[in-house]
Amino acid sequence: MKLISLTFVLISVLISNCQEEVQSSDIEKIVFGTSFGMCAGYCTQTLEISDGQVIKTVIPRLNPELEERSCEKSFDSYESIVSSVDLVAFAELEETIGCPDCTDGGAEWIEITTPEGSKRVTYEFGKEPSAVKSFIKDLRKLYDEMGECG
Repeated sequence: MKLISLTFVLISVLISNCQEEVQSSDIEKIVFGTSFGMCAGYCTQTLEISDGQVIKTVIPRLNPELEERSCEKSFDSYESIVSSVDLVAFAELEETIGCPDCTDGGAEWIEITTPEGSKRVTYEFGKEPSAVKSFIKDLRKLYDEMGECG
């Protein structure tokens, strides 16, 4: 009986070690966003990038004259951003870091989707964790270039 149990454990370990790790090239999309709770304009903005396109959505709050808007454009730098993502470091992050949007300081988040699923990390606005520093500058630049979809 012990031999059968030991054999089963050994086979399980071998099979799990043969499975491929998810790599940055497996990233299907990245969503980057900001939000501010005490705001009367476009308080929530998201930027979704995938292979070939980028979509920005701006969502108003407390202002009935503003409507949600989206804009999109083709995007050919996806591979350069994705290649700089360290998925192992990102996976180790807590879902919430610091005190996002406390005292209306704002919040930022990054959500990465792979064939294995999605993970979202939210942190204080402008205080990104070191695990995302390698690509956050590119996301912010693209975010600013897209404006408010006016």
